[in-house]
Amino acid sequence: MRLVGIFVGLYLCSLPAAAWHEAGHRATAEIAFELLSTVEQQLVIDILRMHPRFDEDFVEHMPVHISEGDTHSQSSWLLQQASIWPDLIRRLDGSIRHQYNNSRWHYVNLPVWLTPEDERAIAGHLNHNMDTIFTPPMRPGLNAIQALRGNLQIWRDTNTPSRDKAISLCWILHLTGDLHQPLHTVALFSQTLFPSGDRGGNSIKVRRGKRTSNLHTFWDELPTPMMDLASPPGTLVLTDEDISNDSIDIWLHDHAELARKFVYTDALKAQILAVAGKQETVILPLDENYLSNAQKLARKQINLAGQRVAKLLTESADQ
Repeated sequence: MRLVGIFVGLYLCSLPAAAWHEAGHRATAEIAFELLSTVEQQLVIDILRMHPRFDEDFVEHMPVHISEGDTHSQSSWLLQQASIWPDLIRRLDGSIRHQYNNSRWHYVNLPVWLTPEDERAIAGHLNHNMDTIFTPPMRPGLNAIQALRGNLQIWRDTNTPSRDKAISLCWILHLTGDLHQPLHTVALFSQTLFPSGDRGGNSIKVRRGKRTSNLHTFWDELPTPMMDLASPPGTLVLTDEDISNDSIDIWLHDHAELARKFVYTDALKAQILAVAGKQETVILPLDENYLSNAQKLARKQINLAGQRVAKLLTESADQ
C-alpha cells in the first residue's frame, strides 16, 4: 500500500450529496495533484491559469477559506475545479455552452448483453460510435475514448497555445474520471427491452432503501460523505495495482469487465428479465451486498483514476 498525505476524505465530507462528476472528480484530481512533483504541479497550474475562462469559472468560484489559505491548497483546488469544468459549462448560457460543451465526449457505450440470445440477434447491428481510435480533428461526435486521446495529443504538442492546453487539461482530468465510472463505459443491450442500449443505466429504475433513482445516478452518487476514502484521516491509501505498463485500451477493457461483474450482475439481469413486459414502471431493489461491492469498486476506481491522470499528464508525446 502507498500512503499519500492528502485530505480527500475530509473534503468529501464537506460536500453535499454529489454525483461522481463532483465529489469523485475532485477526489481524483486531488490524488493526481499530490502524485506530481513540485515542478510538475507548478507547470500544470501555470498552464491552467491561461484558461480563457480562468477568472469566471475558477477564481470567482474559489471558496474564501481556500483563497485565504496557502498556495499548495489553492493549486490543488484549482486542479479539482478543472476536473469538473466540463460539467460546469453545461450550465452556462447558450453561446458559451455551445462554444465549449461536448456532451457526447463523456461516455462510450460498449455493449453488455442482457442474454446470449440478445448478443446473437443484434451484435452485428449496433450503429453507435464504439471506435477507440482518434483521428483529428476534435469534433462533437467523438466518444469518451476518442476525446481523451485527442485532448492528450493537444496537451503533449509543444506547439499548442497555452489556452488550448488549459482546456485540454480540464478534459483529460474529467474524461479519465468518467471512464473509471463503469456506466460511462458500457450500456446494457437487449433486442426487445434496450435495442439502442439502456443509456448507461439511465433507463433502469432502482431503489436503495428509501432512495429511488436510476442505475446510472446510483453509481454517480457513490462518492458521498459516507465513503471513507481516507484512512487514517488525511492519508489516502493508494491501490497496489501496477499501472506502469498499462494503456487506455487496457483499462477500457478492464472497466467494461468490471461493469459486467459488478454493475449488471447476474442477479440484476434476472430481475430485469422477471419484470420484462410489464406495463407499469418497475423499480428494482438493490440489496446491501450490491451496495457494498459498488462502494468498494468506486473507491478503487477513484484511486486508479487519480494515479492514471498523474501518469498521463507527465508522459511524453511519444508514449
